[in-house]
Parts: sequence; structure tokens; C-alpha cells
Amino acid sequence: MMFTTAKAELHEHVRLVAETEGYDATLAAKPEIVPTDESLAERRRKEERKLELIDKYELI
Repeated sequence: MMFTTAKAELHEHVRLVAETEGYDATLAAKPEIVPTDESLAERRRKEERKLELIDKYELI
């Protein structure tokens, strides 16, 4: 069970990294895009979750 949870959470971390990198790259490449408040809140939520997983698994 513990390994299954760790595996799922590490997959989640990789997914979140890819999603936030894509989001950030898009905004950097197209400054005319103005993100919505909801989009910014979701970006912050993903960043917070990445940090939780980094701390939990001592990835840095």
C-alpha cells in the first residue's frame, strides 16, 4: 500500500511539473494572454501541491 501511494504521488508530481512548465512557457511566449483569476489560483494550487510532495519525499 505504501509503495502504491508513493508511486501515485510521484506520478502526480511529474504531471504537475509538466503542467506548470507548459502553463508558464505559454504565458512567457504569449504576453498578450491574460490569465483569469481561476487560472492563476489553479496554478498556485499546483505549485503548493508540488512543494508538499517535494517535502514529503525529500526530493530536494
